[in-house]
Amino acid sequence: MASRKIEDCIPELQEKYVLFRGKMQEAGIDFILTCTKRTEDEQRDLYAQGRTKPGRIVTWTLKSKHLLGKAFDIVIMKNGKLIWDTGIDTNDNSLSDWQEAGAIGESAGLIWGGRWKKPDMPHFEVV
Repeated sequence: MASRKIEDCIPELQEKYVLFRGKMQEAGIDFILTCTKRTEDEQRDLYAQGRTKPGRIVTWTLKSKHLLGKAFDIVIMKNGKLIWDTGIDTNDNSLSDWQEAGAIGESAGLIWGGRWKKPDMPHFEVV
């Protein structure tokens, strides 16, 4: 199972995560880490999902920054509930929560997956 420990990531990402976490707290946005570092086997399994395995597609690459400890994923919590819906497909107000989290991540020096051609709202990484 992929790690959820920021300590498994490279020092640069750990430092930026601490800044990100503090800014998220200041903004009143609660979240949990869902994934930090992955093995190549875990990445291959995720890549197979929605292709050769049941489920929806959740990754577009076999060369994820998670493999190098250079990325983390989050899920936003609101009123004690996990908000998995990023609002992209449903036009609900959860999109604004994800956009605020993305802006906070960028202000902490992270690259936010929400800006990509195929948005990955929960994803943050370093170069």
